[in-house]
Amino acid sequence: MKPETLEIPNQLRRLSHEEQSDPKSVLAEFFTNYHLHDLRDVLWEWLCAGLCHDGSWFQEGLDRSNLLFLYENLEKLAEAAYLLHRKAEQKGQTKRKSKTTKKNSHASKREKSTQ
Repeated sequence: MKPETLEIPNQLRRLSHEEQSDPKSVLAEFFTNYHLHDLRDVLWEWLCAGLCHDGSWFQEGLDRSNLLFLYENLEKLAEAAYLLHRKAEQKGQTKRKSKTTKKNSHASKREKSTQ
């Protein structure tokens, strides 16, 4: 018999306080460690293991259907998270470029005024 846990629904369990304050950092770390195509491969292997092997926990048709539904939604979630991560990266690069451009334009103006 499983011990009862008194968890609050949708309680955050893995994220530190810092990660909760900055969830984009979690995406950055995740996609630094895993490429999207690798994630797809692992999800597919898990799906196959759940559906194709004897003694699977997914013996009933409804259980297999729920596993397929979860697989599809995890893949969509991964793709959405990847897009958020890429957009944040690109935004950061754009900010760095604009700051560098502003610094360079100010420096060139000073050079011209001293000549």
